[in-house]
Amino acid sequence: MKNHLRNPQFIHKNKTGSVLIAVLIVISFCVSVILLIHERAIKSYSSVIDLQTEYQGAIYAMTVIKALELVFRYDTKSTDGSENIWNNIVPFPVDKGFLTVYIKPLNSKFPLNILAKDNNTNKERYETGFEKLTETITNETAPLEDLKSWLGNGHINTERFDENNVPYSFKGGQLDTLAELRFIPAFSNIFKDLSQYVSIGDTNGKININLASEEVIVSLLPELEPYMKDILEIRKERDFKDVSEIYTIMGQGNQEVYNKILPFFDVKSSLFYAKLELIVGNMNKYYHILFQKNGKSVKVIKYIEGPNIEYF
Repeated sequence: MKNHLRNPQFIHKNKTGSVLIAVLIVISFCVSVILLIHERAIKSYSSVIDLQTEYQGAIYAMTVIKALELVFRYDTKSTDGSENIWNNIVPFPVDKGFLTVYIKPLNSKFPLNILAKDNNTNKERYETGFEKLTETITNETAPLEDLKSWLGNGHINTERFDENNVPYSFKGGQLDTLAELRFIPAFSNIFKDLSQYVSIGDTNGKININLASEEVIVSLLPELEPYMKDILEIRKERDFKDVSEIYTIMGQGNQEVYNKILPFFDVKSSLFYAKLELIVGNMNKYYHILFQKNGKSVKVIKYIEGPNIEYF
């Protein structure tokens, strides 16, 4: 046995096997290191690409803001509707993608912040309108008291408990963005649908008769429901140039009703919500801008980079 172990040929084979194993271990280690470096390089490259896209998107957004300021400033139409330049911007190509701009005046939707005014002499119209609109859109009872409490005008205690028995407090002030509604449990299931028809609102609580949907118009101005077919037919052809055209549609003998609803609609707008959708490769980015227009004076009120939801 001892002679066998001392056999040079056996020793040579044993050393060869050991060296081979060692070489294989070294190779495996090197391959692992290379794969790790490659994986990190890919992640770093992806991070660089993401950062580049973020930077590129911000540049696009700033460029669009400047362009929209000029569009609003030199819009010569005396009304705001479907015929305006800002309402007819087509998607345009950018490097490796497309940029789409969606613009709507805030008064093309139902104004929510008007519900924060407890001394509002027309609060019953707005409260009833909100309840009707909510039930029409979502088929659910409107959580009016929850909204009013969030706005600081409700009768619910400032602390509530959500469906998971977690306490939360109402804001007690006007909405800065529609996204706040998602923090009110009563709105969690209806936010997506309802947000297409409501806004934080213009300061005067009016709606734009040229752009508001039938649901919004009828909810706030039920007196116009019998005339909605005519209103919508005319809007297909052209914008209303003056609010008095509504009286013409209603016909003589309705002067009292017309005067009653006149404070609640207009053909002009002052606050505009622009949502920018940037598609680059497989990535979508969204930018939300709130513009204020007063004659030829245009300024940005708010700018948010966020998800694809309605912010204003």
